[in-house]
Amino acid sequence: MKDFIFLVSEIAKGKSVIRATLNYRLKKELLKGKILDLGSGGDDRYSTFIPREENSTYELLDVKQGAVVDFETDALPYKDDTFDTVVLLNVLEHLFNYNTILKEVVRIKKEGGEFIGYVPFLMWYHADPHDYFRYTHESLARILTEAGFKNIVIEKIYRGPYTSAFQMIHPTLPVFLRPFVFGLLYPLDSLFRKVRAKGAERYVLGYYFKAS
Repeated sequence: MKDFIFLVSEIAKGKSVIRATLNYRLKKELLKGKILDLGSGGDDRYSTFIPREENSTYELLDVKQGAVVDFETDALPYKDDTFDTVVLLNVLEHLFNYNTILKEVVRIKKEGGEFIGYVPFLMWYHADPHDYFRYTHESLARILTEAGFKNIVIEKIYRGPYTSAFQMIHPTLPVFLRPFVFGLLYPLDSLFRKVRAKGAERYVLGYYFKAS
């Protein structure tokens, strides 16, 4: 019930289901030490949902905040083994040359540090400034391994076919109507998951991943 209330409140604010479910997952995370957030700039940053340890420090690197760096071609402006935690949310799908940023994360992250990321799957075209890829858990596991990450854990973020369908059609609905439509579809997915638990996993909204 807690997740339903949270999701409805986020959708009522105009958030997509993908964004709402990601924000809910982020509330369960705990960022530690010296933290670098790559590419989640803007007025409503994901970082506002993620708890942090009391003595942790947080830094954001994003062109929207004035950073002059190209994630596809440039080295990040940090020394090796600088950060305990690196966050990369909803960025990889916008990078054609994704290997550059992944190898840079390996370089600047301390040994044993944590890398946290997310990519959408059931998502419409959303250029920022480009939109190149939709990753599966298989492709993520492969590119993260090839970039040098270890202890990779990939989590499917999903509820079922009705929630996924709502994700695709909700922009066509007035904002005030979206929570009511979602409220009708949510219990249908609860029923679907009881009848076809494995089938529900096929309607993935996105993938949340962690690696060290």
